Amino acid sequence: MTIEEELKELMIKKSGSVNKFSSDCGLSTSTVATIFTRGVNKTNINTIIKICQHLNISVDELANGRITYLSDMAKPMIEFEKLSERNQDKLIAYYQALIDSQGDES
Repeated sequence: MTIEEELKELMIKKSGSVNKFSSDCGLSTSTVATIFTRGVNKTNINTIIKICQHLNISVDELANGRITYLSDMAKPMIEFEKLSERNQDKLIAYYQALIDSQGDES
């Protein structure tokens, strides 16, 4: 089975059809269908990113011909990157304070 066939199966599993999946991602059906005719590596990167985000799979792995689901541990990192730099710094400081306090609880 090709990577494109695997993607199609995942899309159908997630949304019931490729048309519905396309709509759910905010992409046209023809845009998504180009993956099946042209291949993953010849598809616009922004399209691939949207599809991967909707399927919760790794863009890097897909580019290498594999489908790998993002673990639940990766989700906070994705959200972290959406924060402003100031809020990222606050979160890092809070995280470090929690780590530091672990020694106090032993």
